[in-house]
Amino acid sequence: MIKILPEISSEFLSDDNFVPHFQPIINTITRDILGYEVLGRIYSASHKEFLSLGSFFHGKTTNLSEKVQVDRLIREKAIRYLKTTGTNTKLFFNMMPNMLSTIHQEELLDPTRFHMIQLVEKYGINKENIIIEITEDEFQGKMERLLKMVEIFRNYGFKIAIDDVGVGFSNLERIGYIHPDIIKVDIKIMRESLGSNSFMQVLTALSEMSVKLGSELLFEGIETEQELTLAFKMGASLLQGFYFSKATNSFQSKQSYSNELKDSLEKFSGIRFMEIVEDFHKLQYIIDTLSSIFEELEEKVSSDETLRPQDILAHRLKDFPDHIIHVLLTDMNGYQTSPSYSRVANNEWLVSDSGVENNYA
Repeated sequence: MIKILPEISSEFLSDDNFVPHFQPIINTITRDILGYEVLGRIYSASHKEFLSLGSFFHGKTTNLSEKVQVDRLIREKAIRYLKTTGTNTKLFFNMMPNMLSTIHQEELLDPTRFHMIQLVEKYGINKENIIIEITEDEFQGKMERLLKMVEIFRNYGFKIAIDDVGVGFSNLERIGYIHPDIIKVDIKIMRESLGSNSFMQVLTALSEMSVKLGSELLFEGIETEQELTLAFKMGASLLQGFYFSKATNSFQSKQSYSNELKDSLEKFSGIRFMEIVEDFHKLQYIIDTLSSIFEELEEKVSSDETLRPQDILAHRLKDFPDHIIHVLLTDMNGYQTSPSYSRVANNEWLVSDSGVENNYA
């Protein structure tokens, strides 16, 4: 558990107390540490430990100039540490849209005035190793201006991530406008999905959307084996959370969690393979049964023009697989031509004519 800094007091004023911490982000394909999210920490002599700066950055009472000063200090220390270690690793930096918009108010946005770009130039860092995370907060500025700032980062060579997807209500709008390279799924929606089919469908939709957009899916906040398995199932290519490691003040070996992740992946792949085989057999049974029913229907209707397709269909309802609970016929234009048949208790079927002439095209 990370303790939160209640407020900045005199004991914290020294720049030396502010130390960037790095939480590893792991690639599920290579099983290596791809990079780190940079998090602000401050050392408290009275607590004799590092405290989180989360409440400082997100608190409404904190002075903006203080936020900017501390943010830039943490950022530069992280970039300097990356340069000093000579490590080829990626760093994820949080950027709050409101702070960006307030700092860069001039009509013409000048890339050379962006602090992150200045740091990369100053320390000679590989641009491809920097990921800008656009955080979820209530943006007060114009979306067009935010997009221009994002494009400055992107055109310079940085990757763009949308953070905390699933927390707020403006995520989808931002995803649509920004088209991020990485979508970070908040752990809250994952945990809700473990006990709610509605949230599971939302999570599945996010997964499918990331594939269609060509965005990588990063699940953050993972703490349990169950959450890790769900991330695998949703197609996560990147993982982050206390399940692997809390944020530390130094980089770790790239292979720190390779063996652990290997075991989890092999366990998951074995279970998933069996699920796929079971699903295949289930689907094949449905296809074979339906083929038999509709071949008979077509054959009898062709040989006897007095027969109606729905009469044959009604006769064969008992043969439909248990997974099928609703049956109706339509013509080539999608208009319903038969009654609706709905499976009820004891394998009985309820018949209704109310839907005839509905269009399902």
